[in-house]
Amino acid sequence: MLKCDKFSQMEKFLKFLKTESIGGHVIRFSLAGLLLFGGFTKLILVGALGHNLLGAIVIAAIETLAAFGLIIHYKRPEMGLAGAALAILAIIIRIIYSLNYVKESLTQTDSFLSAFATFLGLYNNGLFHIILLIGAAIYCMGNSYKNYFRNRLTQPWPH
Repeated sequence: MLKCDKFSQMEKFLKFLKTESIGGHVIRFSLAGLLLFGGFTKLILVGALGHNLLGAIVIAAIETLAAFGLIIHYKRPEMGLAGAALAILAIIIRIIYSLNYVKESLTQTDSFLSAFATFLGLYNNGLFHIILLIGAAIYCMGNSYKNYFRNRLTQPWPH
């Protein structure tokens, strides 16, 4: 009876690991999709509105490379690491761009502190999404880091 109980506990644990793995795939592909969509639309919208086209191209390139790095993670975890680092960079750039937009367009002051207060008041739901994106990027970075070292440890030693 005791062996059967241990087997059922192990079965529950393995189901939990499978659920965690599926959740990780959803997080990785969702972040890659958001970055890819954000990269292409930023290139189109910012350029079409007559803003800094070169800046839009750079941001779109960073977000697109991050998305591809996150997807290539399954073949090369070091590319997943690079993609996650680029994703964090792209999210930080989005925050700075948003704060600058609020500062120049809405508050019309020189203070980022007043722009941040306005940003919190107006875009609190957007701020929640930004925090989720950063969390997803950190998760992807940790997962890629873990897989990179797992692959390095299981490879044969050079002779």
